[in-house]
Amino acid sequence: MKKILYSLFTIMASVALVACQNDKLPIDNSLTGTVDLSTMNVTCDYDSEILRSSTDDFIITITEKSTNEKINSWSYSEMPEVCTLIAGSYILKAESCELQPSAWDKPYYVDQKEFKVEVDKVTAIGDLVCVLKNVKVTVEFSQDLLKIMGDDCNVKVELGKGKGDLGLNFTKSEQRAAYFAVEEESNILVATFQGTIDGYYDTTVSTFEDVKAGEWRILRYSLKSNNQENEENGSFNTQLSVDASCTTVEKDVQVDVNEDVIEDPDPEPKPDNGGDEPGDNPGDEPQPADGPVITATTFDIKEAQVISADLVIQIIINSEQPLAGLVVDINSNKLTPEELATIGLAEHLDLGNPGSMREALEGLGFPVAENVLGKNEVMFDITQFAGLLAALGQGTHDFVLTATDEAGNETTETLTLIAE
Repeated sequence: MKKILYSLFTIMASVALVACQNDKLPIDNSLTGTVDLSTMNVTCDYDSEILRSSTDDFIITITEKSTNEKINSWSYSEMPEVCTLIAGSYILKAESCELQPSAWDKPYYVDQKEFKVEVDKVTAIGDLVCVLKNVKVTVEFSQDLLKIMGDDCNVKVELGKGKGDLGLNFTKSEQRAAYFAVEEESNILVATFQGTIDGYYDTTVSTFEDVKAGEWRILRYSLKSNNQENEENGSFNTQLSVDASCTTVEKDVQVDVNEDVIEDPDPEPKPDNGGDEPGDNPGDEPQPADGPVITATTFDIKEAQVISADLVIQIIINSEQPLAGLVVDINSNKLTPEELATIGLAEHLDLGNPGSMREALEGLGFPVAENVLGKNEVMFDITQFAGLLAALGQGTHDFVLTATDEAGNETTETLTLIAE
């Protein structure tokens, strides 16, 4: 970046005037001071949001503090090294772009500093670290849902109720991120899924509260079925609908958020099971079953992880009874069956009985066959596999691990990896 020796600011006042002259301000050399811009670096806080592009096009604006009058503006790459201003108080602001109420692929980063200009003195601004000041939203659909979604399906996302004119529609093929301006410290995000699913029109409205600037909200839609008995003819009907979930990414912390789904005002009654099912009686509490325990060595496996160069993915399965099976089911918007086939894998991976996939699995760090079956502890490192995911571009990948012991106990955990 710009690294100019501070001694440059001892140059003649006439050169400084040429470097930064504003027609709105009549310059009287006896009332001016010099602003050091050459040592000012503008960077982004990448912990809150990943911005791969350069900051060269960021907008640098100087305004007079008391009147908020704009004195001058440049792009960061074209900003002068020195600037002469009348003595007084000013604000320098760095922005990635002009803030829009809602826009595609247009994150708004900003930082600003107040400074004073004194007569015949040099003022250094220092560094600015811009942070994301709007909310990023992406939408993902599971593979089984995509197969039966009609072309009319879309998700309309709005930040706050009653803002329909500012909402953005995600079609089934939309890969871009939406960015929304934040009006309050805490906001409500409303997502409306509507369209034809397997020939039937469905609408699902989900609301997420406490949405804040700097967050990345990932909305995921998957297929669910509601099975009910038909008392009139004894047949069995299946109604398909979508299930919405949300993951929040904020400052390297990923948290799953339960959605508030607006229910059907006239739902069909649930069948009466006579109180025989667990949980029907207030005193009933499910008893934990002894079974395998699935954990990660460097993070909580229940929390989504953003893939980075220093992320270590080591999985441990401990079981009192010897393991009788270990399978992995992949749910990803990028790891399609076609993509997996190119590296000799499939969406369903049976590590206990890998068959023809054994070599490919072992090459990626997965244990198989005799290294799984009959073992009480299995540990494996799939850090290099995460590198393949990152190469596929932005996406979210769920790996559902199911371990079964010889007593029939089964444990399932989901490892979620996010590639930015």
